[in-house]
Amino acid sequence: MWNLLKKNREACGQFQDELETAASAGSLAATPEELRAALTVACQKHASSCEECRASVEELLSARALLRALPARSKTPAPWFAPRVMAAIAAKEAELRRLGSPWSAVPRFASRLALASAATLLVVSTWVYQRPISAPAKEPSVEAVPESLFDSSQPALSQDDILVSLAERAQ
Repeated sequence: MWNLLKKNREACGQFQDELETAASAGSLAATPEELRAALTVACQKHASSCEECRASVEELLSARALLRALPARSKTPAPWFAPRVMAAIAAKEAELRRLGSPWSAVPRFASRLALASAATLLVVSTWVYQRPISAPAKEPSVEAVPESLFDSSQPALSQDDILVSLAERAQ
């Protein structure tokens, strides 16, 4: 019994394959007899003995009839389709180019860079403003010992001496 069912399933599977091939080959059969005539002899014999396979032929023809009743769509795309697709492709390419550029990181880090620069400038300006004035360099005194015996140059005058002498001249 099991063998008989298995053979029947194999025959039904072969019939279904033949039916799909015949239907997709451009057969314009309008009746089940015309469609079965496009099948092989073995499949025709199987269809005459199998109720399920005859029903599948009728279902295929009814599906065809329903699809013919639908209005046909235009094969040409709408006039806006190509420009819209091309614009989407161009936008995607531009985004990929932008992401691949080494300068693309600059806008992302610009605010952080500005904040760090402002903080650095604030710290440096505070340090410069509050920096203590260094003590003036020690100037040689008038009583400095000459470096050699024959040094006849006079000791250098300090800034105070120069300012005093200029003030005396102006009077």
